[in-house]
Amino acid sequence: MGRKAVFSLLHFLSVVLTLLLLAAAVLSWRASFVPPTEGRFWATLALLMPVILVANLVALIVWLVRREWWVSVLPAAALLFNLGYIASMVRLPDIGGERTYDLRVGSLNVNGFRRLGKRAFTAHEIAQLAAREGIDVLCLQEFQDDSEVSADSVASFFAGRMPHFVRDKGEAVISRFPIVRHGSVNFPQTNNGYLWADLDTGRDTVRVISVHLQTSGISSLRHRFRKAHDREAPVDLVFGEVERNSRRRVEQVSQIRALVDSTRYPVILAGDFNDTPSSYTYRRLKGELNDGFRERGSGYGGTFRYLGGLLRIDYIFYDDSLRAVRYEILKEDVSDHKAVVADLEFSNGRNGE
Repeated sequence: MGRKAVFSLLHFLSVVLTLLLLAAAVLSWRASFVPPTEGRFWATLALLMPVILVANLVALIVWLVRREWWVSVLPAAALLFNLGYIASMVRLPDIGGERTYDLRVGSLNVNGFRRLGKRAFTAHEIAQLAAREGIDVLCLQEFQDDSEVSADSVASFFAGRMPHFVRDKGEAVISRFPIVRHGSVNFPQTNNGYLWADLDTGRDTVRVISVHLQTSGISSLRHRFRKAHDREAPVDLVFGEVERNSRRRVEQVSQIRALVDSTRYPVILAGDFNDTPSSYTYRRLKGELNDGFRERGSGYGGTFRYLGGLLRIDYIFYDDSLRAVRYEILKEDVSDHKAVVADLEFSNGRNGE
């Protein structure tokens, strides 16, 4: 086979690979509409969305450099097809000045207050961060208390600005506004759940829902496998764990969605969803709600400090009764998650009772 024939074959295979990347991008977009209960294939595709889009971006650059315009249309189409996901992960810098707002809402998975050594010290630093940021309502996930740091002592750290406090197992809501009622649900056979609290803001009653959905289980699986076999867990076991926990999140999401849909007040849904914007979890929970980062975020949206900081799994959603005037991902390292903060104002949407 001559050199020209070899180059022709390689060019053909490159085009075929680019077509496959386009197909993968379309299928991974579709995966967010398909419940993970339909099988491992769709859950895996949703998880691989970032890798697939990066591969398409590389292909686009290569074909543009080579000035193969008609082939470059393929990866360009793949990226355009997934603009919704891209917009949920990357936003242009917000260059607006200070804006007025009605309430500043924050959310943070505190990882059991373990990040800075002594748990009481970590809890105190988180409270200081909330005070510096002027947060009015704070949702906390993986809230743990014991003899070292009791729930009452944690509440006292926040009491100067946010004197109202409710918690149930791993969830807590701390508020500057009075809490008129609250409730919680712990999902069966897990350490996860959600806590809702109705706040009297003076302008309207607002329902805040703090959520911690089922984890991916990858870290615990790897730890168990290394301990038992002194090596990394096989890929099929990892994806199997991802699928099982994705199925659990489908059930959990259905319960939360029912609560949101039945609430007559303005709703704020915040927390650690343990899933990315390419997932069924994100699409189902968001529904008609607004994603604060998409509306007023800036820069890259990653909120989990490990895995290169690539994953966005912490969110603040809200309905049309509210609108965001600013959204931030805080840099302070007080947990393995980053705190997210949304400045919200009341709009002309629905009113409470």
